[in-house]
Amino acid sequence: MIELASAKMQNAHLYQGDFSQSLAEPILQNRYDFIVSTYALHHLTDEGKAAMLRSLQGLLKEDGVLLIGDVAFANRADLVRCQEEAGEEWDDDEIYFVYDEIKEVFPTMKFEQISSCAGLLSLAR
Repeated sequence: MIELASAKMQNAHLYQGDFSQSLAEPILQNRYDFIVSTYALHHLTDEGKAAMLRSLQGLLKEDGVLLIGDVAFANRADLVRCQEEAGEEWDDDEIYFVYDEIKEVFPTMKFEQISSCAGLLSLAR
C-alpha cells in the first residue's frame, strides 16, 4: 500500500506501523494544524482511544483540531439500536465510539451524527 500511495503522491511522507503500539517517530517530531483519522480508532479499546486522543491532541498546534470520522453514536442506546438492526453483520471485535461516554474524558469534544451509524468527533487543542 505504501508503494502504491508513494506512486500517486510523490511528495507525501508515508510511514508503516501499528498505531496501537505507537506512532512513527517522525510523526511525533512535528506539530499539526489538523489531524484526521477515518475508520481506524474503533480497533482500540476505550482506554486505548483515550490514550491515543491525548497523544494526538498533544501533537496539535495552538488552535489545531483533531477530526475523527468513524462508526460512532451519540449514546449507548443508539449503539444498541444499531447493533440490533445489524444483527449478525455486527462486528463484535470492534469497539465503537459512544460520544456521551468519551466526552466524560474530553469535555470539549464535539460530535456530529453523519448517518445512523457514523459520526464526526472533533477535539481542539
